[in-house]
Amino acid sequence: MASPESLPEPLSPQRLPTGLSFGDGFQFGCGFFTAGLIATVILVLILALIGLALSVTGFGLLSSLLG
Repeated sequence: MASPESLPEPLSPQRLPTGLSFGDGFQFGCGFFTAGLIATVILVLILALIGLALSVTGFGLLSSLLG
């Protein structure tokens, strides 16, 4: 009989990657769409804050544009 020291250790099964992460989208091109969408949302929020600040100070954008 073989002693326990001479037995090879059982190999642990390799864990296969499951699912996709956010970073995987950049490999497939979807991440660029997501980055553009996030940038667009941030730009709209900044423009809305600028419009709010201007309207609070008395400078209305619509009244200036419409005449």
